Amino acid sequence: MTLPNVIVTPPATSDYLPSTIRKKVLETGLQHPFTIYPVAIGISCVFVGLLFGVPLFYLAALAGILSGAGYGASQIFLFNEKIGAKYIEKLNQRQKQYEQSLKQLLNKGLRECQNIESSKTYAIKGQEQFRGIDEKLASIRELLEIKLNTGEMTYHRFLGAAEQVSLSVLDNLKEAVSTMKSMSTIRTDHIRERLQALNTTQNLSPHDQKESQALTKRLQLWQDQSDKISGLLLRNEEAMTEMEQISASVASWQTDGRFADSDFESAIARLQELASHAHEYNR
Repeated sequence: MTLPNVIVTPPATSDYLPSTIRKKVLETGLQHPFTIYPVAIGISCVFVGLLFGVPLFYLAALAGILSGAGYGASQIFLFNEKIGAKYIEKLNQRQKQYEQSLKQLLNKGLRECQNIESSKTYAIKGQEQFRGIDEKLASIRELLEIKLNTGEMTYHRFLGAAEQVSLSVLDNLKEAVSTMKSMSTIRTDHIRERLQALNTTQNLSPHDQKESQALTKRLQLWQDQSDKISGLLLRNEEAMTEMEQISASVASWQTDGRFADSDFESAIARLQELASHAHEYNR
């Protein structure tokens, strides 16, 4: 049995890159109706002027093209921060929706796994991480509200990167719960008892040999799944430790905002890299 798929799709790490944000700002400025329509009308006036030979249409064309181009340029160069902040805010809202759906699934799944003897220890550890990552994200959010203006793009970029790390931890827990549920049907105690009985039997029949091989494969499958869960939980611990270190770095920034842009970009890059590699539990 596996957990159902979460319908909402979270943003990708690349959606928060400065190059992606600049591209979005450019698209917003160029595709805005106040940019497109005046330019389109201006171009139409050029054709009408050429067709009927009326110079007045050339003036109308010039006015339309200049006004449209001017509006687009103002959006790209003067309001880029505002447009970028709105874009990132929408990404964060989508990310929040995914997080809420995922938390509902995990809350139920981890409780169920605590009732499964073979996965009880893992489920308890998962519950600790489930609570811990939420606390660490809340801590970073509070620090950012102290250090940055919540309306600026830098605040939303940093928070979005931190939330992606949190989602990576939750995604790993989702995978761990699915694996716990799948391995719950393998009765390791019965398998070991039967293997011990077969191993102490001399002159095994072909049927017994095949049974021994099948039981050994099932036991190995259980061990592989157990190792997978351990890897997922270990990767989460590493991610949470890194988040604490980044949080400590944020806390050391000057409260008047006199910290280097390079420090800020470095912290965001660390978070984005952490989110990208959080699923690499296989060593």
